[in-house]
Amino acid sequence: MTIKIHPEDIVRRCLWDNYVYYILAGSDKEAERILAANEEMEISEKDALVIGLLKVIDTDNLIHKFNNHVVEFLTNKSIKHSDLLLVRKKAFDYSVDKFLDKFPDYWEPKSTYVSALADLVGYIDAMKKDLEGLEIHKIVDKNVTYEFYNSASIKKMLKFNY
Repeated sequence: MTIKIHPEDIVRRCLWDNYVYYILAGSDKEAERILAANEEMEISEKDALVIGLLKVIDTDNLIHKFNNHVVEFLTNKSIKHSDLLLVRKKAFDYSVDKFLDKFPDYWEPKSTYVSALADLVGYIDAMKKDLEGLEIHKIVDKNVTYEFYNSASIKKMLKFNY
């Protein structure tokens, strides 16, 4: 089975970074060319499965998509230590920073996505400021100190009523 889709639709579904990495092998020049042309293309069911196209819902509520990304990250990456669920600080901060890579600089969004993207950037910036105030748990393993956030504290920071 093949799926016909425009490159802009991949960006709007927050999958562009996955498409560039897995399908285009990280070629930013090719990605920019494809997105600029924005011509309908066919992708295989296998490629759609790899980038996550088969399980995504199209919406312009980007804050909701970001929140889902954070919850999924916390679900998959949290570890149990004592009676707390902790997530590595460095990994979580990187994940938050990389979310905006789903919307490349060379993409010219439609008006509804311009405001949604601006809201998302503001939401992420506010979250980063709140993260600075969170308690950091330090765990020493084999003479190396790792820093962790409490996963529950991060979940409490998320606002789902947008």
